[in-house]
Amino acid sequence: MLAEEEAVAITMLLLQGSDLMPKDWTGIIQAASKSPLGILALMILFLGVLGYVFFKDADAKIKAVMYLAMLGGVIGYGAAISRATSNVGSESYRVRVIVVDGHQTPVSDARVWSSIGGEPMKVEGGWLFVIAKDTKPLDGKVTFYASKDAAFLKGQMPLQLGEDHNPSVTVPLQNDRAAKVIGIIEDDKQTAIAGATVSVIGYDSEAQVTKASGNFSLPAHATDGQQVQLHAEKAGYHAANSWCPAGDTPCTILLQHD
Repeated sequence: MLAEEEAVAITMLLLQGSDLMPKDWTGIIQAASKSPLGILALMILFLGVLGYVFFKDADAKIKAVMYLAMLGGVIGYGAAISRATSNVGSESYRVRVIVVDGHQTPVSDARVWSSIGGEPMKVEGGWLFVIAKDTKPLDGKVTFYASKDAAFLKGQMPLQLGEDHNPSVTVPLQNDRAAKVIGIIEDDKQTAIAGATVSVIGYDSEAQVTKASGNFSLPAHATDGQQVQLHAEKAGYHAANSWCPAGDTPCTILLQHD
C-alpha cells in the first residue's frame, strides 16, 4: 500500500510539473487512487511518464527491456487484482439487512447484529454484513437481530446462506411482551414472607402466593427492561404497590407489619 501511495504522489508531482496533462487532472488522480483498478491505471501512467523522463535518451535495447519489465509488472498487478476480486465474489457473502416496524416502515435507527458477530456497515435503506468464507457456519444458518431499546422493540430473522452471495433479509420489529417479572417479598427486617399474594396490576387472575422463599415469577405482559407495577398483600401487613423491571433482574417488595 505504501508503494502505491508513493506512486500516486510521484505521478501527481510529475504531471503537475509537466505539460503532458492539465493541472485539473489532480482530482482525477486522487479519485482513481481509491480503487484497485484506478491504482492500476495510475501505475501504467506513472511508469509511462517515468520511462519517458529517465529513458528517453537511452539505447533502444535498454528501452525495450525496461518497457517489457514495466509491462510485466503492470500485468502481474492486474492479474492479482482479478484473482482477489474473483475470490471475494465467490467466497464471501454480502447480506443486506432491512429493519421494519409494525407498519412495514423501514427503521434507520435500530441496533443490528448477527449470530456470528461482525460489524455491519450502515448503507442506504439498511445495513450490510460481509461474511467471509472462514466465518460462515458449517450449516450455513445465520440469524440477524435488531432492536430499538427506547421503544422496547425487538426482532430477529434467520437466513440460510446458499448459492446467492448477495441475499437480503428483512427483520420485523415487535413489542415482545413475553418477559417475566421476578423478585421476592420481604418484611422490614429483610425476612422472606411466605403466603403473600402478588400480582401484576391489571392481571389479578394471574396472582401468585409466595412460598417459604418469598420468591415470585409472573408474566410481565411487557418486554425486557420495561417497568411494570406489582401489587402485594398479606393479612397482618400493609399492602404495597411497587414498580419492577421485566426481565431477569429481580426486585424486592417490602411489606410492613400493621
